[in-house]
Amino acid sequence: MEIFSYTLFVEGFLSALLVAVSTALIGVFLLIKRLAMLSAGLSHAALGGIALALVLEVDPMVLTVIYTILLGVLIQFLVEKYSLPADTVVALFFSFGVAFAIIVLGITQNLGAGVFSYLFGSMLVASELDLVLSFVVFLVTLLFIFFNYRGLMLLSFNEEIGRIRSVKVSLLNYLLIAIASANVVLSLKAVGLVLSTSFMSIPAMTSLMVSSSFFQSLLLSVGFSVFSLVFGIILSLTFDLPPSGAVVACMVFVFLLALSGRFIRRKLSRAF
Repeated sequence: MEIFSYTLFVEGFLSALLVAVSTALIGVFLLIKRLAMLSAGLSHAALGGIALALVLEVDPMVLTVIYTILLGVLIQFLVEKYSLPADTVVALFFSFGVAFAIIVLGITQNLGAGVFSYLFGSMLVASELDLVLSFVVFLVTLLFIFFNYRGLMLLSFNEEIGRIRSVKVSLLNYLLIAIASANVVLSLKAVGLVLSTSFMSIPAMTSLMVSSSFFQSLLLSVGFSVFSLVFGIILSLTFDLPPSGAVVACMVFVFLLALSGRFIRRKLSRAF
């Protein structure tokens, strides 16, 4: 296909591929910790960072990553220090991010189009800086999971056992949220604010439903995410569909297949 010869497409595809892998990995930990809605809250909170970056005329991705990481760490601080319900704090920052963006855009009155582009993403168009940023976050995510794998397992299933086994639970929680925040921002570039939660939750949810071990769930989550990305892009190029919508639709389709397979398996096991 001739489109593969274009640099922008290659950079966009590689950037989306890196994001697909890193979000699929982090998503497993978030789902087990019942923090699936964290990505939705942070993606909407990131809207304020995007608006601020456009006003300051700096690169939106870099500033928004920093902005969203700070918000994510603040969310974790409020949950841990003051024992506030996580979903309540996420809803607070969800509202704050959108309200802040509306205020900033209302003052400037001419940056709406710039923010609008982040609502639906631009998966197949990425700058060199976007690609570099995606690679850095991807690498940090892999290293974080590799060096803290056992601690993260205990953290996900039972924090008390983790403390007994001398796991630095608080530090790992902060690092997990910070890395998840960075991944959320990068998914905004790929599929936009409206669908960013899908990258973090659907492949992980599908893998947890069919896997027989924790490590297998990580591998399957990555596999489902990459498959959906590649197949979705092929569909978008073949039928002239929006790439972000096609990719997320593939993720949902894979989930429904897995769900159907599980249902059929249970019916057969009961029958025999």
